Amino acid sequence: MKPISLLYIEDDLDIREIYLDSIKEEVELIYCASDGEEGYEAYLLHKPDIILLDINMPKLDGLSLAKKIRENDSNVKIIITTAYGEQDKLLQAIELYLIKYILKPIDPTILKEALQKAKKEIMLQREQEKQERLVYTLDEVTRWDFEAEKLYANGIEIKLTKNERRLLKFLSTDKDKVFSFFDIFNHISHDDFDKEYDANQIRALVKLLRKKVPKESIINIYGEGYRFNPMELVTIS
Repeated sequence: MKPISLLYIEDDLDIREIYLDSIKEEVELIYCASDGEEGYEAYLLHKPDIILLDINMPKLDGLSLAKKIRENDSNVKIIITTAYGEQDKLLQAIELYLIKYILKPIDPTILKEALQKAKKEIMLQREQEKQERLVYTLDEVTRWDFEAEKLYANGIEIKLTKNERRLLKFLSTDKDKVFSFFDIFNHISHDDFDKEYDANQIRALVKLLRKKVPKESIINIYGEGYRFNPMELVTIS
């Protein structure tokens, strides 16, 4: 698994050394910088997962640096440290989506909690990014995005009604299964169909959906029901 990396920007070398040991307990990979400009260059070079910086730094202050980074990066986790007298700057930091705003002298316990919170969010993001998206190719120009529940032709979304979308999603859960009329009726909300089962309602819905997808994408198995028939399945991770 990719190690979690942190960029520590602090112009006071003594302070930096004091807290590096605490940081090393939580983060595998650490980069250091001594001022805002050097910190920005290090950010561009290493693209760290977490940035720990002081609000009062030479050349480029912490808030300005954080704002500059946030212009193009909404994912990196930012923790800002500040002296007590600089608390008035907190309002300026609200829109920077900080993990934590820590007062100096830094309490190691608070720093550890902030780093753990950042790590938790990072791991959650990574898990979400790892989730595979299933995209079915229906013909040369038509795609069905199973996860997003969206149909595209030549890259343009084809609007589906609620029940058309439910039906296509249901059929595409298993391309090898024949879904009976009753299976489909039970899956579609009874509020959207007559209370009593009627196969004609299913046929009418399939007919409407077939106007929007390639006809061969939904096969009628005589006397049994319908089966999804895509050209191929592409897994996007």
